[in-house]
Amino acid sequence: MIKLLRLTLLLIAFPLSCFIACKGKVQQKNIKDLYFEVHHGETTSLIASRLKEQNVIDNPAKFKFKAKLKGLDTSLQAGLYLLHTYMDEDSVLMVLASGSVATISVTIPEGLRLEQIAEKLAFAGVVNKDSFLAICKDRKLLDEYHIPFPSFEGILFPDTYKMPVVISEEQVVRLMVMRFFKLAEPYMRHMSLDTLVIMASIVEREAYLDEERPVIASVFFNRLKRKMAFESCATVEYALPEHKERLTYADLRIGSPYNTYLHTGLPPGPICSPGKASLEAVANPEETNYLFFVSKGDGSHYFSETVQEHERMKKIINNHK
Repeated sequence: MIKLLRLTLLLIAFPLSCFIACKGKVQQKNIKDLYFEVHHGETTSLIASRLKEQNVIDNPAKFKFKAKLKGLDTSLQAGLYLLHTYMDEDSVLMVLASGSVATISVTIPEGLRLEQIAEKLAFAGVVNKDSFLAICKDRKLLDEYHIPFPSFEGILFPDTYKMPVVISEEQVVRLMVMRFFKLAEPYMRHMSLDTLVIMASIVEREAYLDEERPVIASVFFNRLKRKMAFESCATVEYALPEHKERLTYADLRIGSPYNTYLHTGLPPGPICSPGKASLEAVANPEETNYLFFVSKGDGSHYFSETVQEHERMKKIINNHK
């Protein structure tokens, strides 16, 4: 009787130990992330078969059955998805029916030039740099958005974007341009697009502190009204073939329409992509009589109304350096 009981317990224990061993083997599988594309018009049967080929699911028949049971067999959306191997059928169905395609997150900071934006997007794997820059200078596309400049310089809004892994250069440009117009539209009701963007781009490059942006904007508007040259180092730097931390007197004589030491009025185009704070500062500048400002060296500036006061402050600041 005792022997029979021991034999019975052994038979019961064997399938259990086998299950534990098998489960251990499943857990030891090498799980890998992979991109899986669902094509337009593709059947659930073909999707299931390809998922099995890439080791995403184990049972195509079970996948098809669950898709039909949940009413999802006609709801699997085309797109590129980030999956991983050895998923359960329910999880895969949830992802493919949600349309939550694989994305790349890219942050474009304020104050970047067009070429710098292209480099960031290319580094993230979103675009081909040369193709992107070519699209940004496409006259037909520029005319569609009524852009008066030779490129989308200044119009690609700086922000954090979640872009599909598969996206064309033109789609990226349109996405960033639409983001710009969505934010800038209220500011354009009493100001032309070119004045807004050019002025905001200069403020973006000249200002460090948000609270000073409306004051710096007032300086340039005051100079514009008096037909004074802007004398902005930021515009001169834009005209130079390469970035410089400190400009020389020779740089200030460079023959470029962007040299606002030599030419009065607005330069011919924006010098960077301004952010929301700079656009808002230009749309709502402080009311001041300031015509000059000089950096204190800590990010803030000293503002003055006369050239005499300006020169005096420059000497004081230089003597303390």
